[in-house]
Amino acid sequence: MKKTPTGNAVERGSRGRERGDASFPAPPSHAGLPDDYASILAEIKQRIQTARLRTVMAANSAMVTLYWDIGGLILERQEREGWGTKVIDRLSADLSAAYPDMGGLSPRNLLFMRSFAAAYPDEQIVKHLVSQLPWGHVIRLVQRIKDPDTRHWYIKASIEHGWSRNILEMQIDAHAHERHGKAITNFNATLPPAESDMAAQIFEDLYLFDFLGTADPRREREIHVEREDFNAEAFMLAATIKRNFEELGV
Repeated sequence: MKKTPTGNAVERGSRGRERGDASFPAPPSHAGLPDDYASILAEIKQRIQTARLRTVMAANSAMVTLYWDIGGLILERQEREGWGTKVIDRLSADLSAAYPDMGGLSPRNLLFMRSFAAAYPDEQIVKHLVSQLPWGHVIRLVQRIKDPDTRHWYIKASIEHGWSRNILEMQIDAHAHERHGKAITNFNATLPPAESDMAAQIFEDLYLFDFLGTADPRREREIHVEREDFNAEAFMLAATIKRNFEELGV
């Protein structure tokens, strides 16, 4: 037989969750809501998703353009003054000391920036096209494709279809540009599809987290878990040592 909720249970249900002195009211049920509520909810969710994606892509564009600018400065000094590995290593150390939260200032990444600037001498192409890609995509394209027109094809295809970095590499391995032809007509995408792999990946881009000086929430959770594991292991070790001493009569 189904039990009828008591007065206290009904009251708790209307109040929602409680924690200490704070209460969290339960939301009303969907019953009795306007007929168009579901469509309005979907529209608002879509607008939030688009705004979030547009914001993070704008930050990504600023970061990639900065990397191109830094790479251009390094390239210029190398060609004019013969900068070598020693200077790059020193530059990396000084920049990392000034911006300890930025993991993208390693000697290896500075050399990637240099290669990026050498591969794309045209600033307008960088600002309006290449910077729409995550940095990992840019690195792979510079490393693997030397022909500028072919690189352009993969840039546009990646943005249009929202390819993740792994999918991009698979398409390169499969010579997708040869199967579909180098021309992508009517390309006007300014954002990858909201539900695409690239859109999901950009929200987890560690280069972007570091560039913005924002701690990666996943990293914070990992540190918390590691700290808990360490404390548990330390407690068990202390208990074992104590038990051994007791057995020895110490």
